[in-house]
Amino acid sequence: FVEHDLHPLCTLFPRLSGNEYQTLVDDIRESGLREPITLHGGMILDGGNRYRACIDAGVTPSFRAFDGANIVTFVLSANLHRRHLSPGQQAAIVASAQDWAKAQTVGKPKSGNLAGLDRVQDRAAQSGASDRTQRMAGKGGRENPELAAKVGRGEVSLPEAVERVTGKKPGKKPSKILPRNLPPEKDPEPSEIEVLKSELSDSRGNALELAHQLE
Repeated sequence: FVEHDLHPLCTLFPRLSGNEYQTLVDDIRESGLREPITLHGGMILDGGNRYRACIDAGVTPSFRAFDGANIVTFVLSANLHRRHLSPGQQAAIVASAQDWAKAQTVGKPKSGNLAGLDRVQDRAAQSGASDRTQRMAGKGGRENPELAAKVGRGEVSLPEAVERVTGKKPGKKPSKILPRNLPPEKDPEPSEIEVLKSELSDSRGNALELAHQLE
């Protein structure tokens, strides 16, 4: 059968390996290819792992041509949430997909945003990551697209990539300089203590959520 290269959008996602990939090969060998591989311009838009598994299983793959209106939206919706990806990976993939879409309009008449992901909020909603994580991914992608691709494939973590690009650890703020010779503060009232306890509890919850997103 005719060999097909992977579309640039398809390469944003990590390839299966190890037992997970071998299970796919065995399944295709025994039951055949259940879902055809999607092509666009002769390149594999969706189904790169299935295509490779068909070759290794000795099964002739079946194909279908992409007939939608937006290839970026299609690829993201088909792959982003059906895989075990961290929020950082998801954010990096969405940012890279948007950068690819913008590159396709260079030198062409303005026809609107190809991916429909022009705002950070839109990209965060698509990836499922927080706005802050999505901004980190966007900055890393603009500064170093190759490094952003590695984040999407799980080869580098998003915080590590941001640190390489900026030279600073994300989320680290400069120490606050306190003024000297301040008069001693009065002990807070009981009602103020309860408010402070509530704010401390909220801060701890936000910190745990941020730690989970960074992982």
